[in-house]
Amino acid sequence: MIPITHFGNPDGDEGAKTRTWFSVRDQPILAWAGFCRNFPEVGPSYAGMTMEANAAIPPTNDRMPVLLEPHEHARSLHGSIRDVIGFQFRPPIAAERMVVLRTENSWRGGGPPPDGTQLDLL
Repeated sequence: MIPITHFGNPDGDEGAKTRTWFSVRDQPILAWAGFCRNFPEVGPSYAGMTMEANAAIPPTNDRMPVLLEPHEHARSLHGSIRDVIGFQFRPPIAAERMVVLRTENSWRGGGPPPDGTQLDLL
């Protein structure tokens, strides 16, 4: 699992893109389903799983991270590889639970914009 508080997608017209941030209203810390494998030739490699986006994500992307519900954490950590892959094929978190923050500037740093805007996580 990859802990995150939100994820962002580029948004807007070419040459004037901004970033739109997404979080889940009732989960201030999210668990993104992922894989880790230690390859002898390159060392640890990590990947986050994606799935078809819920209705809150487009038009920024047609995919979104596989966000786990708290009751799915143990299955993600201790289940089989088939259990983990199965998360990609269940419905995504409902769009109604998503908090969407569209920025109006072209700030390109990591995390939410430094303009005082706060994500509504409560």
